[in-house]
Formats: sequence, C-alpha cells, structure tokens
Amino acid sequence: MIPSTGKIDRLLVELRPRLQCANFFISFPRKFADIESTTIELATDRITIVMKGERERYEIRTGDYFQLHTQTLSSLVIKNRYICFRVNTNESVFGSERLSTGQAMQDEEPCRLTCNVEACKKYRVLCNNCGGPLVEQPSDQDEPGISFNRVLELPSEQLDTDDWFCHRHDHHPSDGAQQDASCQGESSAQLSTKFEPQQHDLFYGTFYALLHRSILQRVHIRNERFVYCKRCLQYLGTTRKNRSSVKLWYESVRFQPERSIPLALFRTDDALELFHHLVRKTVREFNFVTHLGLPPSIKLMFELRRPGMEGDVFYLLMQIMDCQLSVFRAKQKRTASGSSESCSDDVDDDRGKSVDPETELLPANRGGVADGTARDEEGNDDDDDDVFIENAYRKHTIKLERHRAMKLMYQYEKYDEQPLYVFWREDSNVVNLELSEPMFSAAVRYLDANSSYVPECYRVNLGFSMSYLDIS
Repeated sequence: MIPSTGKIDRLLVELRPRLQCANFFISFPRKFADIESTTIELATDRITIVMKGERERYEIRTGDYFQLHTQTLSSLVIKNRYICFRVNTNESVFGSERLSTGQAMQDEEPCRLTCNVEACKKYRVLCNNCGGPLVEQPSDQDEPGISFNRVLELPSEQLDTDDWFCHRHDHHPSDGAQQDASCQGESSAQLSTKFEPQQHDLFYGTFYALLHRSILQRVHIRNERFVYCKRCLQYLGTTRKNRSSVKLWYESVRFQPERSIPLALFRTDDALELFHHLVRKTVREFNFVTHLGLPPSIKLMFELRRPGMEGDVFYLLMQIMDCQLSVFRAKQKRTASGSSESCSDDVDDDRGKSVDPETELLPANRGGVADGTARDEEGNDDDDDDVFIENAYRKHTIKLERHRAMKLMYQYEKYDEQPLYVFWREDSNVVNLELSEPMFSAAVRYLDANSSYVPECYRVNLGFSMSYLDIS
C-alpha cells in the first residue's frame, strides 16, 4: 500500500461575490500521477476529495461562508501536485446573492503608524548595529540626548517635499526685503518654503525617519548620498545633494529615552508588517477608484540601491489587480510539541463502517473521477480482508478562515537598463519608492512564498508572477 502523507500542503479559495463563483487551488505533497484515483464530491456546504491510493478523505467545509451549486464544477485542472477548479456559489437563482457596496473599506480606520518617539522628551539617537551615538553631546548640557519639538508623520511616501506648500493666508516671509520683492513681482520660487525638518524636528514615514543633517555629527556621508555610522561603518540611510535632511532607515537607528532601554522608531519593528502598511497606505491614497468598489489600476516600483558608486540596483515591480479580494485558507490546527502538523481541523478514521468501497469512492450522481480508472468487475471476488482494507480511509475535516487580501502581479530583477524597467521609471503614473535592503528582501520572500498557492500555469505571465498580499 502507498504510504499516506495525511495532509494538504496548501489550500486557497478565491471568492468572487459579483461573479458568484469560487476558485479552489489545492496542492498535495505527492504528484497525482502517483495516485491511483481521485474523486471530487460536491455538496452545498462542503467539498470532499477522496484519494483511493492514498487512503485519504479530505472534507473542506464551506457552509460557514458560502453555499455551492453542486452541478457547476468547471475549469478542472490537475497538474503535478495541484488540483484547481471553479464552482458557482449561487445555490439556485443566480440573482439572489446580495452584493456589498464597498462601504466597509471607507469605514476602516485610517492607515496611521504609532511612533515611539514623543515630542519634548530627550532621546539619545543610536546606531542599531554598534549602539554608538549618532548625535554629539553639547558641552553646555549636563544630560546626553536631544529633544524634538515636533514629531510628525509625513503625508506621503512618494511625493517630493518640493511639491508641498503652505496654504495659510497669514503665512508671510519674515524678511521685510522679501516681502517688498514679492510685491514687485519676484518669482514665487524664490519665496517658496521648503518643508524640510528643522534642527529639533523629526519627521517619519512608513519605513524611515527624516532628521536635520546638522544634528547627526557622528555619521559619514559618502558620494553625497549614502550615510554610514562613523563608528562601525554600518549603512544607515540616504541623503540628497543640496538638501538639509537625512533619511535613516527605521531598522538602522534606535532612540533611547533617559534611564531606559533603546526603542525602535515604531511600535512594530517587523519589516514585512511595515511593508504591508506601506502598500495599503499607497493604494488608499493614490487610487481613488478603490473607494468606488472598482479594481485598482495602480503600479508600484520599489527600488533597492546598494551603497557605493558601483552599487547594484534592484527593482521590484508590482501591479495591483484586486485590493479587496476575499480569500480563504485552511485553518491551521494547533498541535502539541512533537506531533505532526496538519491543516485538518480534526481527523477521523472510517474503519468499521460497512460501506462498499466503490460506493465510497464513486457515489452515484456526485462528483467525478479526476484521474479516471475503470471499475474492476473482478474486484467483487476479493475476500473480506481486502474489503476491510478498502474501507480504511483516514478522514480530514478542514475548516476555512477568511482573509481580505490584495491580488497582484510582481517581478523583481537587477537593473540593467531593461526596456520594461526604463518604461516604468519614466511612467508618471507609477509610484516609485526606495526601500532598505531588509524590507526589500522580506517583501520578495513573502511574495515568492504566496505565489506557490497557485500552479505555474495560472501564476506566470510575460515574466510576471501572481501573488497575494495580507493573507497571513
């Protein structure tokens, strides 16, 4: 008898309420070519997959979220370790399902990060690698540290600060000569106020802190762009020529209050969680059609620039296909230490049930054989021991848990003047963001892992791969 694995590797269900259908993607540890036969049985509240050679019976419960139309299985694909198909979710009448209006998205809390740094409190700014201070202690102060008068979140990650302006009518230049010049028609560019942090300001985005360059005396700036710690030469962030601000990556810097342990910039210090937040915030701010319930048409281009004049440049291209997709995964069973993991919620043995093996595998008017095998009429002459073995199916009841995910296409590669990357860089509709290497690497690993939910024939197109964001 073929040894049983007893579990499903991965299970993902896409629910499309407006199309009233559900797409199932299921992967197993073994290839279907090695399995004697597989049967799919449909009921209104569950799908049962019976694997004859493996002695396994998987029951996927869907009734808690949607009902299935038992006569509508289509688009069946069985390839390698994957089995994929589509089932209608309307039980009888196609127009009976109620559609959501997208109001839930508008009622969500705004995307705001909680910063650990508070205004008017003293902090020591430290390198996260060596723990050395990045700010020199003034000789006229007894206690080390710097106090920030303003700690503010930047309104956008990708808009240049040169595009920001003050719209207050009572805001005037302090210099009287400039006021006279403005009355004489001097260009507004000479009077524009650049929104750069002052010496005692801290501005922050989703993955960085923006500080005034003058307070960071213990850093080394190379090639007028890359910022390093003077003590350990750790790469800390970037700056721009003729700009007074320095962008420090959130994972490279720590803020230590008086008589306390160093703190990260944000309450969460997980690169992947911050990447999720960054994508959600960008989609929400720069794609208004999502509030109308329409699929987004936003493109994101993430850049990783390694330090040095000859440093490599990598790009991650992402095009959001659906930012409010309902997906379901198998609810993971919590097992004790030493026991094997399983995506099944409970496992039963069907031993002792007096059910004919052929009826168990191929019930009348239900489902179909995925890897077809003809009935063996000579099997009726088997002895009682063989009948007992045929009935020994291990049953796995799998419950689903719901997630709200983004479906996207992505591609990443080292930049070598490829035409596609040049086109995206020059497209004004593409949001271009520079990331730190830990966040860039975490995002790529996450997208690669989620891409394997779907077989290659469905996920690869013109060099792009399909993946999901926010499903785990």
